[in-house]
Amino acid sequence: MKNLIPCRFHVEVEAVLKSEGLRATKQRLDIWDELSSTDKHRDIETILRDLKKNKINVSRATLYRTIDVFVKHDLLTKITLDNGRFLYEHNKKTITPKHDHILCEDCGEIFEFYDNTISSIENRIAEDLNIKLTKRVHQLSGKCIDGKCNHSRN
Repeated sequence: MKNLIPCRFHVEVEAVLKSEGLRATKQRLDIWDELSSTDKHRDIETILRDLKKNKINVSRATLYRTIDVFVKHDLLTKITLDNGRFLYEHNKKTITPKHDHILCEDCGEIFEFYDNTISSIENRIAEDLNIKLTKRVHQLSGKCIDGKCNHSRN
């Protein structure tokens, strides 16, 4: 697989892995390249399938361990769906990294959106409560208005 992410991201990934006592092996860097090669929201099974499709042989344990480190260091975001499934997305997006999600309950499609007024409201509420925000999770779910979903499935 060709390297789709500039090398400067590998330097950051290597530093993160080293800080966790892990070596920056080709396998772990390949995992990062696969995770950051698309803006899709994917679960572990889909990521494993995509790695295999690209002839990258990674054990499930290595993938889980590596993803946990990336989430811990904000290289990835872990999205928890209402059904208990986890999806992952990288934080090196071309759109602003501070974005929110709307999940179509009919087909499972996830839409990203950004509205800076949401952050302003959150900050005002936190300030009124004398709280410093350290994390934000904002996810909406809904059904198609006309009852017929016309979104394409990922």
